[in-house]
Amino acid sequence: MALGTIGMLASGAALMAATTHASADTPPRAGGTIAITSPDGADPDDAFDRRARDAATAKLGDRGFTILNDRDHAAYVAEVITSRSDVGTSVTRARRDAPAVLGSGVNIPLASGKSSFVAMQRTTIEIRIRKRGNPALLWHGSAVTVRPGEPSAAKAERLAAELSQAALSSYPVVTETAISIP
Repeated sequence: MALGTIGMLASGAALMAATTHASADTPPRAGGTIAITSPDGADPDDAFDRRARDAATAKLGDRGFTILNDRDHAAYVAEVITSRSDVGTSVTRARRDAPAVLGSGVNIPLASGKSSFVAMQRTTIEIRIRKRGNPALLWHGSAVTVRPGEPSAAKAERLAAELSQAALSSYPVVTETAISIP
């Protein structure tokens, strides 16, 4: 009888060890503490990188993570990588210049019938989650879009939020390709 009990305890301990090992390689489902960082060598003053980190912070907070500013005390570290590149041009219809208005009135911009070229920019946000102190990736996701030109501050904020949401949309499942958004 004692041998049966010892055997059950040994198999239970082996099962716990296997479960612990498997969970160390998978992303956390219930959140935890996480620090949001940029890759080493990234420009800390880049406005879009800052917006991307802020957007990823908000979206990871929505996923149940507790955000810490100190990467040495967080259980997980999320690296937010951004890239932007010009990919060509597109044709758009030009609007007439807005007339000078004196007093009050209604201004309705009308198409002039002319076309103009607009530079197109490909923007990508990739999020990589690691356990603190471990170089192995637990999870990664990315999103990409191609839109006209350099966005204004308000559009850049909205773009960073949309890309972060799309990159995290499959969490905790890893998608190997970038999710494309219009």
